[in-house]
Amino acid sequence: MSDKVQLPNSKTEIGRTTFRLDLIRGGMNGILDAGWRTFALLIVTTYFQGPSFAKALVPSAFAIGLMATPITVFYFSKLGMKTARLSSIGYVLAGIALFIASQGSDSLWLFLTAGVVGGSALAQQMPLLIHIYTTNYSNAQRGKKVAIGISLGVGLSLPFGLLGGMLLEKDITQFPILFQIMSVACLLSAICMWLMPSEKLQASPGGNPLKHLSLIWTDKIFGCMLGMWMILGFGNLATMPLQIEYMTNEAYGIQASYTQVAIASIIIPSLARMAATTIWGDFFDKYNYFLIRGIASAMILVAMLVFFFSKSIEWIYIGSAGYGIAMAGANVNWSLWVTKFAPPGQEANYMSIHSFMTGIRGLVAPFFGFYMIILFSLPQTITFGAILVSLSILLLYPISRMARR
Repeated sequence: MSDKVQLPNSKTEIGRTTFRLDLIRGGMNGILDAGWRTFALLIVTTYFQGPSFAKALVPSAFAIGLMATPITVFYFSKLGMKTARLSSIGYVLAGIALFIASQGSDSLWLFLTAGVVGGSALAQQMPLLIHIYTTNYSNAQRGKKVAIGISLGVGLSLPFGLLGGMLLEKDITQFPILFQIMSVACLLSAICMWLMPSEKLQASPGGNPLKHLSLIWTDKIFGCMLGMWMILGFGNLATMPLQIEYMTNEAYGIQASYTQVAIASIIIPSLARMAATTIWGDFFDKYNYFLIRGIASAMILVAMLVFFFSKSIEWIYIGSAGYGIAMAGANVNWSLWVTKFAPPGQEANYMSIHSFMTGIRGLVAPFFGFYMIILFSLPQTITFGAILVSLSILLLYPISRMARR
């Protein structure tokens, strides 16, 4: 018998089991992302006719949770539990919260409060998942395998988005059904995570849960990259939530139907992401990170300008396709980039800081965008966002030179 035969508990088998379970979780994540990012904002905007604060709170829900990740990772590491089990508990809590949100058809603030709790619980998955990916997947295949899971999620978001748009078109008061489906998706994800092989988190030394924030200035390259991400993310996150506003507000002349909104916000970008994600994952494994990040950011810039300066639904669809391709690369890069910079065993800590910084801009930027179009105009707001994205691209060059030294 060959001495190269792998035992059932080998690294290879662990990776295969993780991959199979993560495919299902990734599929469910596509439903959750499309449901909250598009349908929740659409419901707040058109069904509840909520104020700017309520509209901005929807895209900020996930960000609020991200800001808490350094604290949760610190205390999670003290529990002595396997990472996947912690993730499973988070999905259960998110599922319960989204089911409560589905009961809020008569109350905007019940709907939003429960939804924000659900989004915050989902955000706690990010450092946990990066720990699982780094311990269960090899460096040579990590990007590609994670990208395949993302692609499956995008694929499942297509029928959910189309059926959801048609359901709201027929009777928008039926929106609770969509959130009950999302609740079930959370529970299926929880089962997958409970069964997934994983290791325990490294216990954080000391008693300060924010200790790892010092990485921002002690690891200079990491800190500079966080600054670049902050500028890029602020420009993108301040403008992306305005897509629904631009398509539905009669002041801008598009006046898209619910189905057209679903096509532009879910169907077309999902098809583009599904086609492009595995390619971006392969690029992540094989090519220079700074080059790949710059190309993805440039595509975000072009898509932003095409989408918001279009005067017809057809050109908006083209902009949506560009967003889909760009965000496919952005998602792979966002999920895995710390594995290129963090010392072995410290990936979850680095990711928690990255998540924390993402949470800050994710919380502030949507409010900034919605209030800026009141004080100025939508074209001026989009121009400001485009300038920030352009600046982030330019910053990649000096940071890459610093990293080579």
